[in-house]
Amino acid sequence: MLKLYSILYETIGVLIIKFLGIFSKKINAGVKEKFGNYSFKFLNRTIWIHAVSVGEVMLAQTLIDKLKFKNDIVLTTSTPQGQELAKSKLSNKCKMITYFPYDTKKAVDNAIKAINPEIVIIMETEIWPTFSKRMKELAIPLFIVNGRISEKTYKSYKKLNFFFKKVLANYSAILAQTHEDAKRFVEIGAPENRVITSGNIKFDIEKPDDYLRHKYMLLFKTLNKKLAIFGSTHTEENEPLINTYLSLKEKTLNLKLIIAPRHLEKVPYIEKLLKQKEIPYAKRSENPTFDNNDVIILDTTGELAKIYSACDICVICGSFDKTGGHNPLEATVWDKPVISGPNIKNFKKVYKSLSDMDCAFIVKDFCELEEKMLELLEDEDYLEKVKQNCRRAIEKNRGATDFTVNYIEKYLKELYENN
Repeated sequence: MLKLYSILYETIGVLIIKFLGIFSKKINAGVKEKFGNYSFKFLNRTIWIHAVSVGEVMLAQTLIDKLKFKNDIVLTTSTPQGQELAKSKLSNKCKMITYFPYDTKKAVDNAIKAINPEIVIIMETEIWPTFSKRMKELAIPLFIVNGRISEKTYKSYKKLNFFFKKVLANYSAILAQTHEDAKRFVEIGAPENRVITSGNIKFDIEKPDDYLRHKYMLLFKTLNKKLAIFGSTHTEENEPLINTYLSLKEKTLNLKLIIAPRHLEKVPYIEKLLKQKEIPYAKRSENPTFDNNDVIILDTTGELAKIYSACDICVICGSFDKTGGHNPLEATVWDKPVISGPNIKNFKKVYKSLSDMDCAFIVKDFCELEEKMLELLEDEDYLEKVKQNCRRAIEKNRGATDFTVNYIEKYLKELYENN
């Protein structure tokens, strides 16, 4: 089965990738490196950390800050957005930031020769048969950390248990976010003695100094205003969200809004909606304030998690359509109430932890969203109570990063002692 996979991937798969790359800048980004043509070669052994895109890069940053290894770090991503964020945040901590190879033997072998890894750490879940097989053959320890398996992925992979059983046997250890994730890894074929529940690194996100919060509050001049943010909006959500804001503004006159599209190419569409509704707005790249604007469109990369600090209420989007939601902890770490729509499948367990502590609220539609936002905006005592709950929720769930680093260190120590 693995041999058939390799044949199909290296023929049909590669042809499809090359064809789609003609039409997609995203697919074509880093194509030289993805096919194994790296312009560097490390003589000393490195730590290779792979973070697919933006969310995983944020996790990698948390992990890298705690790593005790003396090796140089090489960070790979699969997307241009991940590359951009990694280079802006981690260039001073990584010896090299580049692209992960396609799962062909040639590309993988070239990547191994260039990066020369002592260990490989995969953030969340990336299961590549050829890549993992080569790591096993070369006796390079391979870890999945902060691993998770969504319900949809679990159902699909379980049907191919006979295939994934051989692939997952190549991993040295899988550190899963929850007991449920650990169980799913085992049921799709991972050796039970190599799957450990570590907790969720997302809860170890570090809150920057309060100076940053004051900086943004002064920047937007929100000290005497209420400020809401619609974070990571998707196309279908934008118009009903803007309508919700308009309705709220009639009841809370000093309410201002930041709207942050998940994909920056949607900024012109949001501008069109705001113009149609005659809402005064500006774009963040223009360094605006709320003096003459009701809405600011966040059209910059890498600022959303920081700007949550200046808001009173954070609505995490991608949850009112089929996307499945985005990470609420970037707001929770700032003690901010989080409201999301009904579709939170991507962060179901995180929301469960936050909801149990009464600091995240799931609403079924935009009418309920308006009601919940108004409740929080008008009741200062309630808002303060929720903020305190946010602090408790973060503290209660911390510790996964230390567990992960200590586990890997202990694993490698025992491995080298036995050899």
